Amino acid sequence: MTSIKAVLIIRVNDHQLLFSKSYNKKNIDQDYQIILEHMSQINPRAEERVTLKTANGVWRYKLDENKIAYALLATESYPDRQINAMIRVRYSNQFKEIEKELKKMPDYVDALPNDVEKYAKIWMKQLHEKYDNLAGVDKVYAAQQKVEEVQIVMEDNIHKMIDHGQQLENLDEKAENLKNQSKQFQQQSHELAKIMYWRNMKLKILIGLIVLAVLLYIIVPLAINASN
Repeated sequence: MTSIKAVLIIRVNDHQLLFSKSYNKKNIDQDYQIILEHMSQINPRAEERVTLKTANGVWRYKLDENKIAYALLATESYPDRQINAMIRVRYSNQFKEIEKELKKMPDYVDALPNDVEKYAKIWMKQLHEKYDNLAGVDKVYAAQQKVEEVQIVMEDNIHKMIDHGQQLENLDEKAENLKNQSKQFQQQSHELAKIMYWRNMKLKILIGLIVLAVLLYIIVPLAINASN
């Protein structure tokens, strides 16, 4: 998705549209009329930076000393400082970017729209490609992007740690269940051992009583016969 949606160059004195380029192929004729009406209402000074919202987005524009207006339509989040940089920046009294390039054209103030269109076609495309890559021209934005990328990675790591912690908690819970089951098994084993012990004792006593009864059955008659 492009950040710079459209560029207009307007000669304010006669409301002549010298150059127009819509990078998202939207109809900007209506916005052009809105910008002209807005200019007539506020009568901006030369070099004054103006912001105007329309149905298509946010326009930023300024006028130079010759009443030539430079208007850019960009996404609302696009920084003003880069819009202004794309239009005009002063370093050692030298003009940069759109205004600089246009002023290289002889008699640009009185030029015909077709001449400006032909003249601006190539370098306007280059400027758009340059400034549409916001991370490449804005160090603050690039730093913010890196911070957001690091934040995403950290949040992902935190979620993984939380998931890992939950897995460890599940393992601890399973280990505790196994421990409790082991205790129950030991208790049941002791109880079973006691039961088996008393069963064996009862069996031994019963066998002893049977043996005693058999002996008495044999010995008592013999003793009676011997006494007679």
